Amino acid sequence: MKELSSFVAAKEPVDLSKSLLNEDDDIWLSKTELLTGVAAFDDELRVLPLISEFLSYSLRNNKISPHTAKTYAKNLTYFLAYLRKRPEFSDSLLDEAYLTVSKFVIEEYLAELKTIHNLASATIRNRDATLQAFIHKFLYQTQEHRDSYIEKSPYENGLISGSVKQKLVGSCSINELTILMMQTSSERERLILQFIFDSGIRRSELQNVTQQDIIDATEFNSQKLISRNSDTPTISSYAPLSIDGVKGRHNNRKQRMTLVSRAVLDRTNKYHASPLYKKYARKYVSPDELPAFFNSKGRPITPKCLSKLLDRLSNRAIQSGALHKPISPHKLRHGYAYDLLQSPDIGQTYVDRLAVVQKSLGHAYLSSTEVYTKIPVELYKKISDSEGEVITKAERMERLVKKTQLKISIKDKK
Repeated sequence: MKELSSFVAAKEPVDLSKSLLNEDDDIWLSKTELLTGVAAFDDELRVLPLISEFLSYSLRNNKISPHTAKTYAKNLTYFLAYLRKRPEFSDSLLDEAYLTVSKFVIEEYLAELKTIHNLASATIRNRDATLQAFIHKFLYQTQEHRDSYIEKSPYENGLISGSVKQKLVGSCSINELTILMMQTSSERERLILQFIFDSGIRRSELQNVTQQDIIDATEFNSQKLISRNSDTPTISSYAPLSIDGVKGRHNNRKQRMTLVSRAVLDRTNKYHASPLYKKYARKYVSPDELPAFFNSKGRPITPKCLSKLLDRLSNRAIQSGALHKPISPHKLRHGYAYDLLQSPDIGQTYVDRLAVVQKSLGHAYLSSTEVYTKIPVELYKKISDSEGEVITKAERMERLVKKTQLKISIKDKK
């Protein structure tokens, strides 16, 4: 069976003048409307009405994001494909099989995902949670303009799958980051990799960072601070950087602050002063609209573009034998967390540093951050220089800049 597809529209302009409804004499649609909704299709490109209604309702009411809508659509159509292979559902039309599915069938499906398809417990839990949201919270619940679709829910006692097995968080070390950066001769690409590692930013959040954000962080960093014990002004090794988050409640963006090293800010400002950056920056009116990072074609760098960059550089490093496993954008984010936890100037105790990591990563609950305490013993070892002196996160970033920074000439195209 072919993979089923979906279409997600979030305030997308739709030209209604081309609608087939215009063939009816009593209906005339001629204007463009901004529409929000989801259409899920089967392998014959027929609309699945129940799934489409659920996803559209959830998206319009900000219960899910467009990205989550796509994930839900895939999960729901995966299960529908499984149901259609069972004899008792072989004659079901479209997605009506969901109206009669039992807990026993869901249990067998989840067991197959584990034993036959060998999916991770987190993936199985995600599929289970999607089914619960659709069946129990939508089909089983009475809505404002309709009665419930089903009289009994297989999810009356909660999720059916087992608990998720905690795995050690894989991260990118400073050495791996250095190897990765050395795979490219582009200063722009090297800077982007170090910026993600140093800020702990999500893959999808990098495109929201503006030049004004960098300016604000730099201006804070230029302030001279006075300590209690001395009148001698000092410049902070870190600066707060505002992040326009993507995981706020009800699909609302949630701003947070993270820490960026002075060396990385300086490196970013040198990139902004380069002819390469200025060439693409001309089309923007103000710094608060100007992206801090462009791709090789002068467009704001997207999550997809960032993933391709990591894949390309990882493959080069693996082929040369410098790395054994690919480095993903999220591993860079994990590397930021570990780097903070190992920096003695961030907090006096490990708990202090854990709280900083929680706020910087944008975790709503400390329990999400505590996964970084479940790490191998060797990652707790102090990072030292050749003479055994403990060094800070800021010093590590400064050393990395000196080792990897390239000049951007007027001839550079990317």
